[in-house]
Amino acid sequence: MAYLEAKTADLNESSISVTSCRSNAKETKIDNGVSVLAGTCRHPLRTVDLFSGCGGLTLGLHRAGHELVFAIEKDPMAFETFSANFLDSTAAYPAGNNWPTWLPKQNHDIQLLLANEMSRKRLMALKGKIDLICGGPPCQGFSVGGLRDGMDARNQLPHRYIEFVELVRPPFVLLENVEGMTRKFVSRPGHLEIPFVDWAKSRLDELGYDSDYEILDASDFGVPQVRRRVFLFGAERSRCANAGLTAKDFFRLLRGNIKAYRSHLGLPLDRKITIKEAIDDLDGTLPVTCPDSPKFQSGTYKPARSKYAKLMRRGISTQEIPNSHRFSVHTERILDFYRAVQADKIFGRLPKAYLVAHGTKKDKKVLIDPGAPASTITTHPDEFIHFRSPRNITIREMARIQSFPDDFVFKGRYTVNGDRRRHDVPRCSQVGNAVPPILAEAIGWALHQFCHGLGLSSRESRCNLNSERQTQQSVMDVR
Repeated sequence: MAYLEAKTADLNESSISVTSCRSNAKETKIDNGVSVLAGTCRHPLRTVDLFSGCGGLTLGLHRAGHELVFAIEKDPMAFETFSANFLDSTAAYPAGNNWPTWLPKQNHDIQLLLANEMSRKRLMALKGKIDLICGGPPCQGFSVGGLRDGMDARNQLPHRYIEFVELVRPPFVLLENVEGMTRKFVSRPGHLEIPFVDWAKSRLDELGYDSDYEILDASDFGVPQVRRRVFLFGAERSRCANAGLTAKDFFRLLRGNIKAYRSHLGLPLDRKITIKEAIDDLDGTLPVTCPDSPKFQSGTYKPARSKYAKLMRRGISTQEIPNSHRFSVHTERILDFYRAVQADKIFGRLPKAYLVAHGTKKDKKVLIDPGAPASTITTHPDEFIHFRSPRNITIREMARIQSFPDDFVFKGRYTVNGDRRRHDVPRCSQVGNAVPPILAEAIGWALHQFCHGLGLSSRESRCNLNSERQTQQSVMDVR
């Protein structure tokens, strides 16, 4: 069942006035989201999701009424999850009905796709038939939580993103990545003269886009996690100029609608969502055998008390076993350590001296605070200790903190170790690398409003944003 059959009351604030920063720009009135959130979508965009992972960005845009054409994801486990939720016959969020016939519905390496001359021709033939290219290239080389290695081969993937945009030339572009993309490399090989996001912005400017970027915190939008990520948005410069709008106005719309959007979700308007609100109902006292891992135990549901938990649980009964809610197996020494941490109530990242005193070799351990949002969820569930039970948090609890609804299922291995972490994307990495769907949906509604501000009709904004709509078959059968 769709997880956002949310109430539409309390959406009666006055309209947002967006004025371009240009000296003689006209003022453009844009709906504040009342009719957009409460009614049918007026400006559904046909989208391509690059580096889609498990589909957090696709899910949010889908919930906002936009239409996925196809997605590119290299890892087979991540694409299995994507397929299970969007493409399979039993998918909870059916999408991709107009997937091109020349592109098999399977994992693809974008670098191989762009290296193939026939594929390049087919992508160029999509010009005018795709409205939005979005995605988050792998960020490990940029992340301040990692090595920030300028020579990391994955740092080339944002270049491939821009190359893809150059071939297809959609009216809108959205790129998401870690905050580290706004900083220069200064201590590792591969020094960059400017932050990578500034390079990407300059390339979009060269391609005819008006672009800008901002750092967004997912917790502002109702995600129970302090997660700061940079979003780069670009729109065709000619269209922006005609309407007196800039890319920065898109972010003004997005931020200006936060209260209306949270009201739409039924979430509190004046505070952050806490960890207890997010995952307390997943900590049932009755252990059961994990359905997809018989050698492990899983937890059960308790009644959902908070508005956030009810939002995530919509349509799922207390009798069901949560998907991907497998418990780690801990030694007695680790159990004793976790109990000590919980008794001492050292919420947040544990001090190094505390870790050493308790004989653990882990550099990072976090006791999550039930009364606050979580710190940024990473791809390592063993870094996070549950606030009540002496255990690591589960993949499902990570997913809740990322705002994935409980009917969104995860596939593939739960974790991997060693060098395989650089190559494989197990469930923990799928969740930790995703764009939170609640944030992605807010972006989706802002896209509707921005299109409205550009003066586009439904017909213009859907499919190709020009005077003649192309047939769906032409999108599917580009040869």
